[in-house]
Amino acid sequence: MRLRLWLPPMTELRSDSRIEFEVLDAKRQVRNRGEAAISLLPKGADCELVLDAVDVVLLDVELPNLSGPRLAKALPALVEEKLVADVERCHVVAARTGAGRTAVVAVVDRALLRRALDLFERAGQRVVQATPQSLALPVRPGGWYLRWQEFRGCVRTGTYSGIGLESREVPPLELRLLLSQSLQRPEVLEVRGSVDLTAWSDALGVPVQAARSGGEAPPVIVDLLQGEFSQSIVRWQAWRSCMFLAAVLVLALLGGLNLDAMRLRAEERAIKEAMVDVLRQSFPEVTVVLDPVAQMRQRTADLRAAAGTEHSEFLRISTELGELVGADAVESLEYRAGGFSVVFRNQVLSNERLRTQLTEWAKSHGAELRFNGATALLNRQPSQ
Repeated sequence: MRLRLWLPPMTELRSDSRIEFEVLDAKRQVRNRGEAAISLLPKGADCELVLDAVDVVLLDVELPNLSGPRLAKALPALVEEKLVADVERCHVVAARTGAGRTAVVAVVDRALLRRALDLFERAGQRVVQATPQSLALPVRPGGWYLRWQEFRGCVRTGTYSGIGLESREVPPLELRLLLSQSLQRPEVLEVRGSVDLTAWSDALGVPVQAARSGGEAPPVIVDLLQGEFSQSIVRWQAWRSCMFLAAVLVLALLGGLNLDAMRLRAEERAIKEAMVDVLRQSFPEVTVVLDPVAQMRQRTADLRAAAGTEHSEFLRISTELGELVGADAVESLEYRAGGFSVVFRNQVLSNERLRTQLTEWAKSHGAELRFNGATALLNRQPSQ
């Protein structure tokens, strides 16, 4: 279902304006007609706006060999000379009338169109198309179609042509002039509205008959919602709720991150204080603690060095010992209670000179080497 809304002149459009509407089915057949204020219009259907003829200027132009955004940018320059209004304030769209470059161009005031769209958006209506009234009337082969109401109306004279009428003279003078200047007079004038058909026929010299009720709404051939008004361009207002929700989620996320950071900082302080306590309990002489981990490592290394258990030193000693006697001369090597227990093979035990060299070598490293049978004990010499 679609609502086709016949707007008054946009300068007169208000939130409480009564709008004539038609209910169209999927095949654009008119199923119902009515009139209601904007806020009371049926909800849930796509809306198609029919702009009053005084709000839209239709012009025939020859289009350049352009398309897409480049053509849209060139349109204002093509119609500027034909307009009285400032083209910078106008919204200009075009529709080709055939395979060539000829096109019908529709010009509408940009601010008035935006205001009308905002009115319907605030009323909860979803506007998907907008078209000039002169091109929204039915097309009659060989005839014209006139919509007339309270000294105002619009006549469609062809697929891409039509004009607005406004006169207290009946029939309107503009219609008489249009008929007199037309190269091909219509065979019949079909009128939707309350008129004296006989009097109009006599005055115009053309058969005038009442429009058929119901009928089919013609397709939209010039859609004004192009470019900046295109439905494919999402306006930020349509995303206000989503943007608000996203902002709330971001703030909640930032708040959660800050709370987590505060918790981690508190845990860090607690762990650091615990490490400081362990360091001071282990080494009471430490009064200033800047980096408990580094200071603990330094103090532990000092204790190991003082006890003769510094790993790199014993690795060096064991390596030198192996080089001195030969790797095959050592049966086993065991570290225990701060010293080495070395079991030598017979080639060391039976070589007195080698044993003397080992004893002197140990002394040069601040250690004492004592043989007890096949086993030799290597310990640091006690400090004097």
